[in-house]
Amino acid sequence: MPSSISNSKGASNPEGEAKAGAATTVAPPGKAPVSAKTGIILLLAGLVVIFAALEIASPVILRHFSRIERRIDAELAIAQRLQPTEDGHPTLLLVGNSLLDEGVQLDSLRSDLASDYAVKRLVIEQTHYLDWYFGLRRMLEQGARPSVVVVTLDPSQLASGFTLSESFAHRQMSIRDFPRVVREADLDRTTASTYFFAHFSNWLGDKGYIRQCVMILMVPNFRELAARIADHGSHINDRARLVGIAQQRLPELAELGQKYGVRIVVLFPPALRENYSLDIQQLGPSLNVPVLVPSRPGEFPRDLYRDGFHLNAQGAKIFTTRLGRELRALPPVQIAADPH
Repeated sequence: MPSSISNSKGASNPEGEAKAGAATTVAPPGKAPVSAKTGIILLLAGLVVIFAALEIASPVILRHFSRIERRIDAELAIAQRLQPTEDGHPTLLLVGNSLLDEGVQLDSLRSDLASDYAVKRLVIEQTHYLDWYFGLRRMLEQGARPSVVVVTLDPSQLASGFTLSESFAHRQMSIRDFPRVVREADLDRTTASTYFFAHFSNWLGDKGYIRQCVMILMVPNFRELAARIADHGSHINDRARLVGIAQQRLPELAELGQKYGVRIVVLFPPALRENYSLDIQQLGPSLNVPVLVPSRPGEFPRDLYRDGFHLNAQGAKIFTTRLGRELRALPPVQIAADPH
């Protein structure tokens, strides 16, 4: 018996040793797990690459897909280089929003004023007073010197506190004016920080236009739909408030013009209803800012408007002729002699 037991244990030992050996076999080493610090660094690096790509790509995307953006870039480049004269004539720069774009036939006005002014234009849609006040400050600080600037807005837009958001901050706001923009546009801290970073960023400044381009591509007849539902005004309709704000803002324009030797003029396009443009016009002489109202409120019938706010081609033709007469009637511009 003992020998049989001994034999059975001995017979089982090789198997036990084999099992033990299998159990202690070491697996080949795998990849070490990524540390949290390394993961954060990789994530941040990826975000930097993505943001850099957006910064580089966004202007290219806009120029490729947006005819309006290409036109704005071209007009802005010309406006930024304007000097008091061109080909022996004083330079006149028309600035404004879609009211200018659709209300003034540029080629016709240029032909009409060919012997008086070299006429240029800068249209940025959906802009209001603060866009143009700070936009002109930036252009003039950077060396633009048109002889005459005509700011085209309706009275409620002149009194508005709106701006064109990040696009304004990127394209028209000087960083030196940032604290004043925050005060005058009554920005909260979140919006103010967005404006600050958008001033330096192509992507933040352009993303609204890119979103619009995407909607145009995806939604049939998006332009027509947007035109119908767009909110064109700031809804300031009270005469006392309009006139009161104009009494504050016209002197700002006069001071800006005097600082840089530029004559600044305000132009009110036609309106279907009373908008108190004539009341504001009466302030002009005492505040040293000519206010042009070529067509009295309600004078143009409904059939001269495309949508009740913008003129159609026939209305624009009539208005452009009247505007030419008003501009020729302005006092002659005194051009300083070239010291060279």
